[in-house]
Amino acid sequence: MTATIPFDPIAWAHKNQARRNENEHMAAPSPVNNPQTTSSEGKIRDLVSAITSHGAGFSDDYGDWLKVGFALAGELGERGRIYFHQLSRLSSKYNVRECNKKYDNCLRTVHTDGHGVNISTLYWMAKQAGVDLKAFAKEHLQSQSDHGVCASCAIVPSAKSMGKEVKTPILRTFDGEMPLGTMAQLAQTADKAHNGFTFSDKLKVEDLDHILRTIYDLHHDNVAKCDAMILGALNVCSGLMGGANFVGDERSGVYGLYDGRRVYAPLFNIIYSGAGNEKGNLVFDKQLAAPVKDEMRRKYAAEKEAYDTAMAAWEAKGKKERGEAPEKPLYRDPFVPGNSTSSAVYRALKANGGWGLMYETEADTVSSMLDSDYGNYSDLMRKAHHHEPLSMTRVTDDIHIDIDEPRLSILLTCTPGQLPALFPSFENGLGSRFLFYYMPDDHVAFHNVFAVKDRSLDDVYKELGDYFAPLYHALQQRAGHPVQFLMSDSQQQMFLDTYQEVLEEQFGMLGKGIRAFVFRLALENFRYAMILTLLRRLTEWQESFNPSDPSDLFPEEENAIVCDDRDFRMAMTIVGCLINHTARVYTVMAKEDDNPFALKGLKPSAEDLKLYNALPEGEFRTGDLVKISKKLSFSERTAKRILSNLTFKYEVLNRLHRGLYYKPVTKRS
Repeated sequence: MTATIPFDPIAWAHKNQARRNENEHMAAPSPVNNPQTTSSEGKIRDLVSAITSHGAGFSDDYGDWLKVGFALAGELGERGRIYFHQLSRLSSKYNVRECNKKYDNCLRTVHTDGHGVNISTLYWMAKQAGVDLKAFAKEHLQSQSDHGVCASCAIVPSAKSMGKEVKTPILRTFDGEMPLGTMAQLAQTADKAHNGFTFSDKLKVEDLDHILRTIYDLHHDNVAKCDAMILGALNVCSGLMGGANFVGDERSGVYGLYDGRRVYAPLFNIIYSGAGNEKGNLVFDKQLAAPVKDEMRRKYAAEKEAYDTAMAAWEAKGKKERGEAPEKPLYRDPFVPGNSTSSAVYRALKANGGWGLMYETEADTVSSMLDSDYGNYSDLMRKAHHHEPLSMTRVTDDIHIDIDEPRLSILLTCTPGQLPALFPSFENGLGSRFLFYYMPDDHVAFHNVFAVKDRSLDDVYKELGDYFAPLYHALQQRAGHPVQFLMSDSQQQMFLDTYQEVLEEQFGMLGKGIRAFVFRLALENFRYAMILTLLRRLTEWQESFNPSDPSDLFPEEENAIVCDDRDFRMAMTIVGCLINHTARVYTVMAKEDDNPFALKGLKPSAEDLKLYNALPEGEFRTGDLVKISKKLSFSERTAKRILSNLTFKYEVLNRLHRGLYYKPVTKRS
């Protein structure tokens, strides 16, 4: 395989920031004598501010939108891109990726396909939309000396489309205490951005392995429920695959190398929704682990019986003849209770050889432990996600536990109101370890309780557990000779290109807080691809002629398994959906820093900063602005100019619609 340069997301972020800083200090073109046919960047910037303040939605028409692109591309070249986004956001059809693609095309073809469109076209369109150009000209003359060149600011979603997105139950739940800030949704950079909150309806059914196909056939009539059941099944499978990564002290199973580190399959998921929305059905996915659980219990029962016999014989001997007492066997279970203390979780993982599944359909059991035992419990989860060594010492009980490469999968279900208890803050990094999925409950319906007629779901999922068991054993049989999971060269390049784009756009759009989420979303994408590849191998083996010995799943000479293109596409589709749900949580729960200007590397004027600090957090209207400006001894015209700067130049305010704005809630110590 051709060597591929590893993805360095921090380097990409720094590169993007440097580019933005360079654009901020780029000199504006010199004014020309005829402003009716061309314009300086300063005039265009102020014209765009006037149009957006007016609320003119002239870019809803595709032909007009194209003219805007050609006008800006012909006049400003690449520097016109930011203004193209600002004007495009006035349309409910606005999409970051499509907007960038269209402007790229305008830059390439402006001299051949522009058909005489120039900057005067933009003035004419503004006039047709009702913008007062005379007032604009006066405002421009008065503010020209105050305006610098507009920085290449972060691009945020359309105010109109954002308004549609925020009408979700989780946002309503937190609306009182944590209203929506300037955090935009990662959905804007994902494929199918307008319909990116489900994935099972986008998978090719014929590409699914047997387990996922069975789940799809059972639940596909309810897409969100089908998504949740698939996520639950993949989470359980990931935990079991992690359980097969060591036999004693020998590595086994399948692993991948990601950013130079050995990576295993276990996933962290949270599925949340309102009460009574069938989240409880996720308990059926636990049956996938039933055969392994039964096997571990039988082994413990045999060890316990042998121990009791040996203990009875030891006690029957005289004290001088006894020697060392028999060692009591450790109880083992694949599932680690979420209502355990961190000490109990350490012991359970140690007993299992470093692995376990925390699968709780009531997140309160975990949040109560986080609250009472927050430091150790949170630390345990954060380290386990990256297989970092765990260590615990209890002097009073004479206990010392070391786990070199923990493999813990976690799936929690909860209501939106339970999320703040789980993650009081995102600052410690625990929240960014999880992928979130929201099951909507906007529609009230009584589902068909007689849809499953032949067998109970309990029995169906137990059969799927029996189907999965040979893979678990085959992975264990690779003790001392684990198999490496690899992506093909083309898959690696697509993976790097995708997350390079996501990181660059989101770092500029949302600030430094989103970086950890993007990094770990990419890691989970790699894990999903690994899991799907192993499940496909299982299906191929099960469907082969007379499958018998699980060791045939991975031939002895096989050192590596390459991701199938079908599994790569499915993993990208699944995580592309989870990106949107995860961003929805981040949007609500991650509050802006006290100084949003510093986050973007901006230096507002003293006037701009003074008015910004005086504005109320949350929604406010232009009438509120006028009242505040009087208290600050600002003229109404000056206040509106500053408002335009804060909204469109610095982008630290959101314009929800004409006359209504939003200032993000800041964090307080």
